[in-house]
Amino acid sequence: MKTGGSQIISQIRKLLPRSKAHLGIYALFMLAIWVLGVFLMPAQFFPANPVAGILIVLLSLLLLGPAIYCLWRIYRRVKTGFLWKIRRRLILVYVFVGAIPLVIIAGIFYISAVFVYYQFSYFLVFKQIGIHSSQIHAFTLSLREGLHQMALENPGVSPERLRKAVDEESKYILSAYPFASIILNCENPETGESVAYVSRQYISTPLEGYKVPEWLDGEFNSLVLEEGYGEDAAASRLFLRSFAPSFYHSNVPFSLEVTVPFDRYLMERLKAAFGQNVLLARYTENTGLNGTDSILESTFDTENTVAAMKWMLPIPLFPISWDSGEELEPFRTNTLMVEISFQKLLSSLRHSDSVFGQWIYNALIIITIVFILAEAASITLGILLTRSITQAIHNLDQGTQYVKRGDFSHSIVVRSRDQLGALAASFNQMTEYVRQLIKERVEKERLEREIEIAREVQERLFPNGAPRMKHLEIVGACLPARVVSGDYYDFIPFGEDSVGLVVGDISGKGISAALLMASLQAALHSNVMYLNDAADESGGRNVAEIVERLNRQIYNYTGTNRFASFFCAHYDGSEQTIIYCNAGHNPPLHFHGGECRRLDVGGTVVGIFPESTYEQETLRLAEGDMIVAYTDGLTECTDINGEEFGEERLIELIQDNREMPLEDLSEKVLESVLAWSSTEEQADDITLIIARQAPMLLN
Repeated sequence: MKTGGSQIISQIRKLLPRSKAHLGIYALFMLAIWVLGVFLMPAQFFPANPVAGILIVLLSLLLLGPAIYCLWRIYRRVKTGFLWKIRRRLILVYVFVGAIPLVIIAGIFYISAVFVYYQFSYFLVFKQIGIHSSQIHAFTLSLREGLHQMALENPGVSPERLRKAVDEESKYILSAYPFASIILNCENPETGESVAYVSRQYISTPLEGYKVPEWLDGEFNSLVLEEGYGEDAAASRLFLRSFAPSFYHSNVPFSLEVTVPFDRYLMERLKAAFGQNVLLARYTENTGLNGTDSILESTFDTENTVAAMKWMLPIPLFPISWDSGEELEPFRTNTLMVEISFQKLLSSLRHSDSVFGQWIYNALIIITIVFILAEAASITLGILLTRSITQAIHNLDQGTQYVKRGDFSHSIVVRSRDQLGALAASFNQMTEYVRQLIKERVEKERLEREIEIAREVQERLFPNGAPRMKHLEIVGACLPARVVSGDYYDFIPFGEDSVGLVVGDISGKGISAALLMASLQAALHSNVMYLNDAADESGGRNVAEIVERLNRQIYNYTGTNRFASFFCAHYDGSEQTIIYCNAGHNPPLHFHGGECRRLDVGGTVVGIFPESTYEQETLRLAEGDMIVAYTDGLTECTDINGEEFGEERLIELIQDNREMPLEDLSEKVLESVLAWSSTEEQADDITLIIARQAPMLLN
């Protein structure tokens, strides 16, 4: 029985796809569900329903496998389809090697330029703010010195007198900062109460009950953020503020505050200092810089302000809170934004009064032109080189298509002398060689067919089997070294108990030797009647005369360099005798009892001397006597050390196995010779005839 876990696994397997097509459909289905679940459902639905979130996670996990598979299939399709052509691969290589690094380098230079631009703008902004703040503080200290001098000269000076002095001196700072405000905070000597007075009030600070912040314990000069009051309580404004208290030994204690708003007038002066537009925007923690609603002041035209915000660098100002004296973080205050304009920067550099700056500008223009020309030349050269490579490969591909169809006459036009041209020339040479090889192969196949016909014809020249006789067992075999053989053996019947034994070895191998062997066989058979009728004085067959006639015929119908060794014998079963003639052949072996005798009576090889004479010898065979005739391919077979099989090993092998049936004995001899050989290919033709005198075999 299945457990609960195995049942769950089997159910999951049923849901999974079982083929590539099913996997694609499954991936599309899961993707559609995932898109519907993620993009169409409201975001607030998921926190309220955690089950929906879990389902989306499960859908994402189930989609991961098909997504990876689809990406892999796309990669394989691109690799085998799009990237099959060399031209596309080269273009892709150029993109990765040339275009992408160029884009990365351009991006690095752009980011570096923006960074340098930002740092330079940051430095200029704070430098200009510092200059204005120092000027304001210098005026504050100067005004304090004047009021302090007045208080020393007039110990009973009234606050009203100080106010008039402030009004008279304010014209100096108002000439530079028209919207500046001065707050005089002093004690009434009669009542001891603190009285605040403001000259040209452009700030929203209420004077009733105004007190200097407790954190101030001396002179102060910085950019401050002051919270709004009254109707503008939600707003915060930036000011350049300078504070200076009177000396501790002053008869009339007082303090001075000079405040310059960070307004359009001050921003125009910043723009005039470094030539870039600036914008002051309100930053909110939730929405950041929210379009036109966040813009406080700007040096742009009204219609260009919002569009310009996308191409500006925010510069945090880090002002001091006037209420607490703490330095504020950028997201808690207004942000100054500086325009990004390389065109204006280059224009400023171009119109610079500095000769060195003009040199830099000219050098930059020259380097840019050289870079553009070099890039254009590189692209042009790359296109030309790519075209030459792809054209050569296209021509080779077309050439292979012709070769595939069996047309080897197509040649590729060699257009260059480079490696690609050499490759095209090699292809043409290869196709030419292939054409020659095909012709040679056709010729070779024709010759092989002819040789096969010659082999079939030659097999018919050899006896189909040994004749069965009353007193003589005979077996013969021939192993050609090639398709056709130059050796010859034959059994020529002369009657019921009379047969001729023939072994020949033609000089050479192959077709020429086979043709001479056929001529020898034809000439021999043409003299069979003569051999059957001719008899010597003692009544035997005149074998020597037959060999002489055969010698003259071979000499007359073949060249002077063609000859054959030949052994011919006639066996008479009624007399149990054998008459033989050996014409230069390896002497056959006559085994009688335990002795072995070589049959070498005869003469020279046939086919060289037309007047050669030959002798013959008559032997009487006893029961068990054996005649072994062979060609030199048997005894001259060599092993790996170059040692020949030799006649002695053959004699010993026959002596040891002479009681075996002749068929088995013949096979054993041939197997021993072939095992002795050191090469797989047979060096020479091997022919073997074994005849053994026996009691009457047939009634």
